[in-house]
This record gives sequence, structure tokens and C-alpha cells, in this order.
Amino acid sequence: MTNKDNWTAWKRDSHFRLTEPSITIYKDGITFNASLNKIVDVSKFMNVMVELNDPDNEKATKVRCVLNNLEESDSNFKITRSRNSEDHRRGFVSCRNLIQFQPRLKKISDNKRSARRIEVKQFGRDANSFVFNLIPCFELASTDTAGLPTEAGIYRYMDKAEVVYIGRGKSIKSRSKDLQRSNWVFDKIEYSLISDEKDQVFWESKFLEDFKLEFGRLPRYNEQAGATIHQLN
Repeated sequence: MTNKDNWTAWKRDSHFRLTEPSITIYKDGITFNASLNKIVDVSKFMNVMVELNDPDNEKATKVRCVLNNLEESDSNFKITRSRNSEDHRRGFVSCRNLIQFQPRLKKISDNKRSARRIEVKQFGRDANSFVFNLIPCFELASTDTAGLPTEAGIYRYMDKAEVVYIGRGKSIKSRSKDLQRSNWVFDKIEYSLISDEKDQVFWESKFLEDFKLEFGRLPRYNEQAGATIHQLN
């Protein structure tokens, strides 16, 4: 007896929803996807003002883009539109200086394309502005503990290209002075400044979970310390 064919469409494995409004970070600027273009109707505007939610560049966690028709300036960037159907950078904002000097944006721009996309979930009342979150990505670094900040955040110890520990703390510098770490082998500590403790717990658990999914274990020193992963909501 021959089994009857049951044809089923194959779906690509993607964590990113391409139909959702989003931006993509490039080394020289930011691109709006087609869904975002429709929501904000980018065709009505000439420029966009890009704002950070903290005057301290390293502590910024959100970016707000306000579309407008005011005069172009050092803080008001021109929106470049596609000239033909093959140009995929419609709604492109050239802001290389911002990308290179904002640590999280710079780190994100180094990733592969799928990891450079960020969904946009918050819009202004008149839909001419939108906000996207800057995902912490261990964008800051120090080669020794003396150079670490006293602020709160998440961090990871690196031994060459290997992640050997992921942690969090109210003071990244104080945590590095733990006596249990005196014999650890590492050449760099990468970190992100995060003031809210709940956010620290979330991102620490997220990065530990991602590491375990990829390698089937926790980082070397997390395993030795018997670390557990908090359940993500």
C-alpha cells in the first residue's frame, strides 16, 4: 500500500517577524523596513531627528526617531529614498557618526543582518515618531578589573574568543573583586550598563540560556559555580 502524499509548505526558521515594523542598523545609518514606512508614511517627511533617552551615551537604552520637515542640521538627518525597485535602502537615514560613537549601536552594526534588525513597538501620538530599544550586547570592555565601572549591569568574562562567565551586579567592579575569581583565566571583560535590577536578571538569564542552547552547557565558570538560569517571562 502506498502512502498518500501530504504536501506541506516549508517555512524558513526565523526568529524575526519580517511583516512587523522594524529598523536595520548599518555601519553608516539606519533603514526603515516596508511595514514601518507605511505606518509613519515616510514619504511625507524630509528629515528625521534621532534622540537618545540618556545624555550619557553609554547609558542610553532607547532611541527615538522624530520625522519632520525642518531644516537639515547636525542633529536632523536627511531621509534618503530609493530611486528604483532594486534599491532596498528606502527610508535610509545616514548617521555614521551616531552609529560609531553610540556603543550599543556600533556593536549591533557588526552583527549579521538578522541580528541587526530591531522591531519597533512604540509610536508617537501622531505616528510621525517611533521608539526602539537598544538591546544590551556587552558593547563596552576592559582588559583588567581596574578599568571596570562601579555602576550596575551585566558582564561576561572572555578567554580569547570564548565566553567563560556571564554575570550581573549592582557594581560591576565590586563583583570582579570576588576572591573566587582570583584564579580565573581571562583576557577581557565585556559589559553593558543596566541600572534596573529586573532588567539585569532578565538579560543575564537570556544570555545564559542562549549560550546553553548553542553549546549544550553553561560557560566554564558558571558551571563551576553551579549557576542556575532564572525563568524568563
